Amino acid sequence: MPMSPEQLAVVRQLITESRVVSLALIVEDAPVIGLLPFVATPDFRALVVHASSLARHSKGLHDGAQFDALLHEPVVGDVDPLRVKRLTLRGPVHVPERGTPAHDALRHLYLLKYPEAELMTTLGDFAFYVLPIAGGRLVTDFGAAANVTADTLEALRA
Repeated sequence: MPMSPEQLAVVRQLITESRVVSLALIVEDAPVIGLLPFVATPDFRALVVHASSLARHSKGLHDGAQFDALLHEPVVGDVDPLRVKRLTLRGPVHVPERGTPAHDALRHLYLLKYPEAELMTTLGDFAFYVLPIAGGRLVTDFGAAANVTADTLEALRA
Protein backbone atom coordinates (compact mmCIF):
# COMPACT_ATOMS: atom_id res chain seq x y z
CA MET A 1 0.00 0.00 0.00
CA PRO A 2 1.54 3.35 -1.02
CA MET A 3 2.14 6.07 1.54
CA SER A 4 -0.41 8.82 1.88
CA PRO A 5 0.54 12.35 0.79
CA GLU A 6 0.78 13.30 4.47
CA GLN A 7 3.18 10.43 5.19
CA LEU A 8 5.29 11.31 2.15
CA ALA A 9 5.47 14.89 3.41
CA VAL A 10 6.82 13.66 6.76
CA VAL A 11 9.45 11.50 5.03
CA ARG A 12 10.51 14.42 2.82
CA GLN A 13 10.65 16.78 5.81
CA LEU A 14 12.74 14.42 7.94
CA ILE A 15 15.18 13.74 5.10
CA THR A 16 15.56 17.35 3.98
CA GLU A 17 15.34 19.27 7.26
CA SER A 18 17.21 16.99 9.66
CA ARG A 19 20.86 17.88 10.06
CA VAL A 20 22.16 14.71 11.70
CA VAL A 21 21.47 11.02 11.38
CA SER A 22 21.95 8.32 14.02
CA LEU A 23 23.84 5.65 12.13
CA ALA A 24 24.09 2.08 13.41
CA LEU A 25 26.83 -0.19 12.08
CA ILE A 26 28.66 -3.36 13.02
CA VAL A 27 32.32 -3.00 14.02
CA GLU A 28 34.31 -6.01 15.13
CA ASP A 29 31.12 -8.05 15.55
CA ALA A 30 29.52 -5.47 17.86
CA PRO A 31 26.89 -2.80 17.23
CA VAL A 32 28.19 0.77 17.12
CA ILE A 33 26.22 3.97 16.67
CA GLY A 34 27.41 7.35 15.42
CA LEU A 35 25.77 10.73 15.02
CA LEU A 36 26.73 12.30 11.70
CA PRO A 37 25.73 15.27 9.59
CA PHE A 38 24.21 14.11 6.32
CA VAL A 39 22.66 15.25 3.08
CA ALA A 40 20.23 13.39 0.84
CA THR A 41 20.96 12.85 -2.82
CA PRO A 42 18.64 14.85 -5.11
CA ASP A 43 16.77 11.67 -6.09
CA PHE A 44 16.19 10.73 -2.40
CA ARG A 45 17.70 7.30 -3.05
CA ALA A 46 20.65 7.72 -0.68
CA LEU A 47 22.08 9.68 2.22
CA VAL A 48 25.64 10.98 2.12
CA VAL A 49 27.72 11.27 5.29
CA HIS A 50 31.19 12.66 5.86
CA ALA A 51 33.18 10.97 8.61
CA SER A 52 36.67 10.70 10.01
CA SER A 53 38.45 7.37 9.76
CA LEU A 54 39.56 8.02 13.34
CA ALA A 55 35.98 7.62 14.61
CA ARG A 56 35.05 4.16 15.87
CA HIS A 57 31.87 3.96 13.78
CA SER A 58 33.83 4.65 10.57
CA LYS A 59 35.35 1.19 10.81
CA GLY A 60 31.87 -0.08 9.92
CA LEU A 61 31.67 2.14 6.83
CA HIS A 62 33.04 -0.04 4.06
CA ASP A 63 31.62 -1.19 0.73
CA GLY A 64 28.75 -3.60 1.24
CA ALA A 65 28.50 -3.16 5.02
CA GLN A 66 24.91 -2.91 6.22
CA PHE A 67 23.66 0.18 8.03
CA ASP A 68 20.54 1.27 9.87
CA ALA A 69 19.83 4.98 10.11
CA LEU A 70 17.38 6.91 12.28
CA LEU A 71 15.95 10.38 11.69
CA HIS A 72 13.37 11.91 13.99
CA GLU A 73 11.65 15.16 14.72
CA PRO A 74 12.99 17.19 17.65
CA VAL A 75 12.01 15.82 21.05
CA VAL A 76 11.62 18.71 23.45
CA GLY A 77 9.37 19.78 26.28
CA ASP A 78 6.31 17.67 26.91
CA VAL A 79 6.45 15.70 23.65
CA ASP A 80 4.98 12.22 24.09
CA PRO A 81 7.87 9.90 23.09
CA LEU A 82 5.39 7.42 21.58
CA ARG A 83 4.23 10.12 19.17
CA VAL A 84 7.62 11.26 17.88
CA LYS A 85 7.70 11.11 14.09
CA ARG A 86 10.64 8.93 13.08
CA LEU A 87 12.11 7.34 10.02
CA THR A 88 14.41 4.33 9.95
CA LEU A 89 16.33 3.53 6.79
CA ARG A 90 18.58 0.63 5.91
CA GLY A 91 20.86 -0.52 3.13
CA PRO A 92 24.44 -1.26 2.08
CA VAL A 93 27.27 1.26 2.42
CA HIS A 94 29.07 2.46 -0.71
CA VAL A 95 32.46 4.18 -0.53
CA PRO A 96 33.15 6.43 -3.54
CA GLU A 97 36.70 6.68 -4.80
CA ARG A 98 38.47 9.93 -3.94
CA GLY A 99 39.35 12.25 -6.80
CA THR A 100 36.59 11.00 -9.11
CA PRO A 101 33.83 13.17 -10.58
CA ALA A 102 31.32 11.23 -8.43
CA HIS A 103 33.29 12.06 -5.28
CA ASP A 104 33.54 15.72 -6.29
CA ALA A 105 29.78 15.83 -6.90
CA LEU A 106 29.14 14.43 -3.40
CA ARG A 107 31.45 17.05 -1.89
CA HIS A 108 29.59 19.81 -3.76
CA LEU A 109 26.21 18.46 -2.61
CA TYR A 110 27.41 18.21 0.99
CA LEU A 111 28.82 21.74 0.99
CA LEU A 112 25.52 23.15 -0.26
CA LYS A 113 24.02 22.10 3.09
CA TYR A 114 27.15 22.55 5.23
CA PRO A 115 29.33 25.32 3.73
CA GLU A 116 31.10 25.64 7.09
CA ALA A 117 32.55 22.12 6.56
CA GLU A 118 34.66 23.07 3.54
CA LEU A 119 37.97 22.79 5.40
CA MET A 120 36.99 19.43 6.88
CA THR A 121 36.30 18.05 3.40
CA THR A 122 39.98 18.59 2.54
CA LEU A 123 41.37 16.67 5.52
CA GLY A 124 42.93 13.31 4.68
CA ASP A 125 41.27 11.30 7.44
CA PHE A 126 37.75 12.31 6.35
CA ALA A 127 35.82 10.58 3.59
CA PHE A 128 32.38 10.60 2.04
CA TYR A 129 30.16 7.54 2.34
CA VAL A 130 27.00 6.91 0.37
CA LEU A 131 24.14 5.14 2.14
CA PRO A 132 21.78 3.83 -0.56
CA ILE A 133 18.29 3.35 0.86
CA ALA A 134 17.08 -0.22 0.37
CA GLY A 135 14.04 0.22 2.61
CA GLY A 136 12.84 1.45 5.93
CA ARG A 137 9.90 2.35 8.13
CA LEU A 138 8.07 5.56 8.95
CA VAL A 139 6.28 5.93 12.28
CA THR A 140 4.10 9.03 12.57
CA ASP A 141 2.20 8.28 15.77
CA PHE A 142 1.53 5.51 18.24
CA GLY A 143 0.41 2.57 16.08
CA ALA A 144 0.73 4.53 12.79
CA ALA A 145 3.49 3.20 10.53
CA ALA A 146 4.28 2.60 6.87
CA ASN A 147 7.08 0.88 4.98
CA VAL A 148 9.60 2.88 2.97
CA THR A 149 10.00 1.22 -0.42
CA ALA A 150 11.43 2.02 -3.84
CA ASP A 151 7.98 3.43 -4.70
CA THR A 152 8.22 5.77 -1.70
CA LEU A 153 11.57 7.10 -2.87
CA GLU A 154 10.23 7.54 -6.40
CA ALA A 155 7.20 9.47 -5.08
CA LEU A 156 9.54 11.83 -3.18
CA ARG A 157 11.06 12.92 -6.47
CA ALA A 158 7.74 14.28 -7.69
